[in-house]
Amino acid sequence: MREKHTAKPDATELALDRTVLANERTFQAWIRTGLSALVSGLGVAKFLKNSMPEALVLTITAILILLSILAFLQASWRYHHLHVRMSNLNVDTTPMWIIRTISLFLAGCGLLALFGIYSVVSG
Repeated sequence: MREKHTAKPDATELALDRTVLANERTFQAWIRTGLSALVSGLGVAKFLKNSMPEALVLTITAILILLSILAFLQASWRYHHLHVRMSNLNVDTTPMWIIRTISLFLAGCGLLALFGIYSVVSG
């Protein structure tokens, strides 16, 4: 049985692939940061509500959740920034609609969490 000979990729093609992968890793890092901030904010609201003044707990919670929303939006912006620069090159990337959908969905979850925390307190 004969082995197929595939064309060896050149250095430029490999560099583009590494750049795409680095961009995807950066997106994932921003998403992880946002999720960590969101979970931390919800944790503060859940576990510190009886040991600290309510206004302080709500302030810390709001700051952490708002930071998570910003991280989700920053993830999309950073990915888009490099994606646009590479759009005219022959390289496979994750489509922008997927990146925006993930980021906006998570930002929406953050907003719902923020409104949920404040509706529980006021209601």
